[in-house]
Amino acid sequence: MYFNQKSILAADYLRLSREDGDKLESDSIRNQRSLINDFVKQHKEIQLVEEYIDDGYSGTNFDRPAFQRMLEDVKRKKINCIIVKDLSRLGRNYIETGRYLEKIFPFMGVRFIAITDHYDSAAESDDADQIIVPFKNLINDAYCRDISIKIRSQLDVKRKNGQFIGNFAAYGYLKDPEDKNHLIVDEYAADIVRLIFNLKIDGYSSQRIAARLNEMGVLPPLEYKRSRGMNYNSGFRSGSDPKWAVTSINRILQNELYIGTMVQGKNRKINYKVKKSSPIARENWIRVENTHEAIIPEESFQYVQSLLEIDTRIAPKRKSVYLFSGFVRCGDCGENMVKRSTTKKGKKYCYYHCSTYKNKEGCSSHLISEKMIYEVVLDSVKKQIALLTEAEEIIKKNGMDTYKKVESRSLEQQLMALYEEVERYKDLKARLYQDMVDGIVSREEYHEYNQRFTEKMQKAEKAKQETEEKKEKLSAEEKRMHPWIEDFKKYKNIQSLDRKAVVTLIEQIIVYSKEQIEIQFKYSDEMQEMIEAVQIIRERKERKGEFVCGA
Repeated sequence: MYFNQKSILAADYLRLSREDGDKLESDSIRNQRSLINDFVKQHKEIQLVEEYIDDGYSGTNFDRPAFQRMLEDVKRKKINCIIVKDLSRLGRNYIETGRYLEKIFPFMGVRFIAITDHYDSAAESDDADQIIVPFKNLINDAYCRDISIKIRSQLDVKRKNGQFIGNFAAYGYLKDPEDKNHLIVDEYAADIVRLIFNLKIDGYSSQRIAARLNEMGVLPPLEYKRSRGMNYNSGFRSGSDPKWAVTSINRILQNELYIGTMVQGKNRKINYKVKKSSPIARENWIRVENTHEAIIPEESFQYVQSLLEIDTRIAPKRKSVYLFSGFVRCGDCGENMVKRSTTKKGKKYCYYHCSTYKNKEGCSSHLISEKMIYEVVLDSVKKQIALLTEAEEIIKKNGMDTYKKVESRSLEQQLMALYEEVERYKDLKARLYQDMVDGIVSREEYHEYNQRFTEKMQKAEKAKQETEEKKEKLSAEEKRMHPWIEDFKKYKNIQSLDRKAVVTLIEQIIVYSKEQIEIQFKYSDEMQEMIEAVQIIRERKERKGEFVCGA
């Protein structure tokens, strides 16, 4: 290709990418510019007319603003020569870089020079150039791939260590000025997050919560970040009058970040050449607990997760769900019971009946008044709280800081008995063999008894292993007083039910008939453990001839 020396209008193209690992010292913009200027000074026929800089852009693709602007200037005949420090500055994508060198630039009449790679498209090419240039492009591509893998590995290490690697902290948090991989609480936004959770527990729907925040004039997360001077773009369009939306509320309500758990690695880039990411299966997310200060107690967070799974449709004129919405189930078919109301002689009556029956799919109505459910639940709550409070007092009075110690002692006794049982069967098997050798038992009898002893020993071994696991789990638990009881004790003087009490204390209400209603409380397993602990204490006292008052 021939170029008129007086018409060589050149542009220096400079590119630096921190993402693909470019060496900041040798490949800095200043270094590239200086090298190209020195080259042009030595070639008087070349006139440097323009400079194009893509600082912070990867070489894996050519969608770079300065590069595209440079191509437009080539089309307008403003330049006809492009100079770069080396081939990697043009790009690190083997196929695309080769396409520009072999097809696009020649077609556009552009002379291309890569100084340190000693490549000049105007020079006479030989067979070596036809091999070396593509090979260098291939190396640049491989280098980018290798760097991408290393960076991804480094980021995964940080994720597994619970270090935050995002550009912007989630609503309610800020990046720690002293450690960008650590989050600290943003008190104003954190108060809004607490309000959102409290409203949800009080029975508000996500739509009502959003409306409430909009009425209060609270800025939604995107606008709040911008008001703090952050150049933040979530990818969602906010419009001219940004408002809180249901999606924003639900995203906050479901985010484990607010209980101090860092969850990252939900998406992964398809490869180093494609910016698009694909979602990762939930079980493969990287979760690390206690990485930062929690805004929401874990108990409250779990309550909300259970609420989100419940059907809590709200009547059009109501701000919150009904008191028992999502909790009342039919004792026969297991489906939800739905609330209905009727008015007689000016008085309104509310009742529940089976949804299966309502949809004419079988079952029976199980008709029951809301008032009856209310009275039964309130009475059961009072009795349950009294029972737990009394059981806790018995455990404390008998020198137990926590019922877990009672359970631990019981497990130790079980382990000792199982250990002795295993040893006994081992001894029996050894003696049985000797009896066969001595002719006391026949070979057939030996095999029969040996099989029986082996089965019993294996059963005892399995029970021993399960008990050891229970004991290890018990030892690993926190050494504080059973905190879940506090959820019940704070309602010790309860006189009426509200939505928060129902959500906090009750798992579900099962209606078999007007005469048979089952209340399933939360922490039923823990309750049973406490009752068993009290029973153990009583049995010990009775053996000693002592008297234990209480439940």
